[in-house]
Amino acid sequence: MRTPNRWTQLVLVALLILVGGGLAPLLYWMYVGSAPAVMAREARYLAENGHAVLVDVRPPEAFQRNHLAIAVNWPYEELLKPSALEAMPAQLRGKRLLVVCDGGILGAWAVRRFQELGLDDVANVRGGMQAMVSHLGRDCGCDYVDFFATASEQPTGPMPYREAPAYEQWVAVVIGFVVKPFYMLLALVIVAILWRRRSPELAALRWGLIFFFIGEAFCAANYLAYEDQSFLFEYLHSFGMVLCFGFATYAAFEGMDHWLIRYSDLKETCAALPLCLRCIKYADVPCGLRRMFYVLIPATIVLAFMPLLAQPVTASYNTNILGTFYNYSHPVIYQIYEIRYLPVAAIAALTASLLVLLLKKTDPVSWSKMLFAVGMGALGFSLMRLFILAPYGDNQVWFTFWEEITELMFVAGAGIVLWIFRPGLFPKKETS
Repeated sequence: MRTPNRWTQLVLVALLILVGGGLAPLLYWMYVGSAPAVMAREARYLAENGHAVLVDVRPPEAFQRNHLAIAVNWPYEELLKPSALEAMPAQLRGKRLLVVCDGGILGAWAVRRFQELGLDDVANVRGGMQAMVSHLGRDCGCDYVDFFATASEQPTGPMPYREAPAYEQWVAVVIGFVVKPFYMLLALVIVAILWRRRSPELAALRWGLIFFFIGEAFCAANYLAYEDQSFLFEYLHSFGMVLCFGFATYAAFEGMDHWLIRYSDLKETCAALPLCLRCIKYADVPCGLRRMFYVLIPATIVLAFMPLLAQPVTASYNTNILGTFYNYSHPVIYQIYEIRYLPVAAIAALTASLLVLLLKKTDPVSWSKMLFAVGMGALGFSLMRLFILAPYGDNQVWFTFWEEITELMFVAGAGIVLWIFRPGLFPKKETS
């Protein structure tokens, strides 16, 4: 197999990530999106006016902790039994059923099970309880499920609500309306500076920042146009970050190789030669740098199991930011992408990277490096979301704060490195 040149490698990195990114929406459609669904607003209207019954398919213990007063609990495990139809609660017989769970995934599975049982007039509440909490707080303007409570003798009490201190409210405003626009503009400035640069490391960084900007633009549009309720826009935001992580990894590899290690340039002495004493460039000997990656890649694969074994956080709560209603939640469907799909994709790409390095006879480094960058794109974003959400799931002002600050540091750090090393990175003869 012919070794691709560096420009071809950039294209292949993009194609590999795009293929993996396209698989995620397909899996979502197969397992969740293709099930009949209604939005939380429509579910509330239908249930409030007696046109449908809400069926909560969560386990009984979860139902008792927090549920909508008008909902009837019929656990998903009971639906799976062969005698499920005979055990159907009397309140559900002959009614249109709207299925609700924590985040909408279990509800989609339950809808398909209902269909298998021959019940067709059934739909999933998109986003589950997380979406219901957001809708009720936004549209009803209250902290209590009043209209559900009046329809039952056992109201559930207050919806999740958190009174944010004044300083947290200002933090949220500054992060959203000052920090985010600033680093998005800064990313565009750096892209413009790099636009005509031809070296692979600068081209990779340029494309990483382009995808970063596109992802953040979808994030901003989701807030401004869809009140953070668009699954598609949030996915495109996340996918832009995955592409950014992948291209940034590739840029770092290329930069270190070109400017520091000089492994790929056959005319230059490798920086590791004083350690290896004999070099693969000049003799048939093992390469010390390559053998380091025999350890580094398996270690990175092990790290990918960290998010894979984590559990989703189902917090969703309402608050007021300077007098404006806002719902803080990180829907379960997003977390499934972040801590299930992306780690599996990373493990697949990293394993392929290791196998190429072990088995390919002629110049395996180029292909292994591309696959490693793809794996790090998926794993990097997965770990970032995991590390920030875990401590701040119950106070997501700080989840947002640290995510935006991390992204600011990334863009600013790229700009600072380019500025410090501008004499070598931007020779006048390179521009055209």
